[in-house]
Amino acid sequence: MKIVYSKQAKEQLFNIKSYIAQDNKRASLKYLSKIKDKIEILKDYPYIGKVNTTMNLKSIRDFVVFGYKIIYKINIKTIMILAIYKYIDFDEKSISINGVEQ
Repeated sequence: MKIVYSKQAKEQLFNIKSYIAQDNKRASLKYLSKIKDKIEILKDYPYIGKVNTTMNLKSIRDFVVFGYKIIYKINIKTIMILAIYKYIDFDEKSISINGVEQ
């Protein structure tokens, strides 16, 4: 399976990297690489995450990587990373399950 990132997930990864880079650019790149390496596990184990309770669909799951919640959708040939966030005040209902902004 191929991993694909939604526009929202790409922006969230960029924000994570930018925040860490304020203190240490090299560390930000290393940290981002570690997050992406963990996400790559989904290629072989797409059902590793639990069903997301907000969406409540078998194909939409989530798992935690270094304190960040990764929400993803399992499609036939791809895994779409829908969102990557850390803060509890993020509204999961704002996530597009098609990976397209609403």
